[in-house]
Amino acid sequence: MNDRATSCWVVALKTEAAVIREKYKMASAGQAGPYPVFKDATGRNWLTISGIGRVHAAAATTYLHQVSQAAPWALWINVGIAGNKRGDYGSLYLVDKITERSTGHVFYPRPMILSAMGRSSLVTVDTPEVNYRSDDLFDMEGSAFFNIACRLSCQELVMLFKIVSDGPNFDIGDLTPEKIFNLVSSAIDDISDMVVEMTPFKEKERGRLALPIGYDSITEKWNFSQSRQHQLKHLLERWHAFFPKEIPLSYLEGCPDAKAVIHNLTVKLDAHKIEWGES
Repeated sequence: MNDRATSCWVVALKTEAAVIREKYKMASAGQAGPYPVFKDATGRNWLTISGIGRVHAAAATTYLHQVSQAAPWALWINVGIAGNKRGDYGSLYLVDKITERSTGHVFYPRPMILSAMGRSSLVTVDTPEVNYRSDDLFDMEGSAFFNIACRLSCQELVMLFKIVSDGPNFDIGDLTPEKIFNLVSSAIDDISDMVVEMTPFKEKERGRLALPIGYDSITEKWNFSQSRQHQLKHLLERWHAFFPKEIPLSYLEGCPDAKAVIHNLTVKLDAHKIEWGES
């Protein structure tokens, strides 16, 4: 599993993507699909460009997960520009609350990290915001990205970074690709530092979800239903605790199906007597 994606980036614009691609030396993944996909040489950092809007953000996030075969402990990152009435052009924020204006749904990202980076609420809208009626940030993709990404990984491993690009004193109509590129460029090192700081949490989640030795070879040989997959995982965890030097597959020769595998493992484990030592 070492070649599975462990950091997945979703951005709306090519200019936003260009900065991240340069930072992580990403090249095209060669996919002929609905959204462009890029990856680095290690195969651990992947990126897609969704285009503008919630529908595209949701679809592109799902597509990236399929193409990259992202691990269930992957870090999911959304980077993009956002409007704000405070006028702090170029400021970088980590989002800690998302309100989807059209539905009223509210989401609470909780990345497992303490940081001095500024935090802000985000409102996801379906048309560009020009009135800036609150102190929130405004974008057009955040809620949809988060709603999908937190189903693909641990919710605490989903992060949204927003850079203030427009407001009362910075007309959204004046934004150019060059200005957007410069805004993301000024923030990318801080974002990258946060991604690095999340590594221990990714590894902790990886350890929690890691499959026992022998699981893959057994499920490749017999067809397991989802419920029996859970049974198998639990039995193999017990097996390695009781018989750390024995290979479970060698005990299962002759089993005609997954039901027989579960039965044989259960019988073997239930018959095992733990040596507690002398009292």
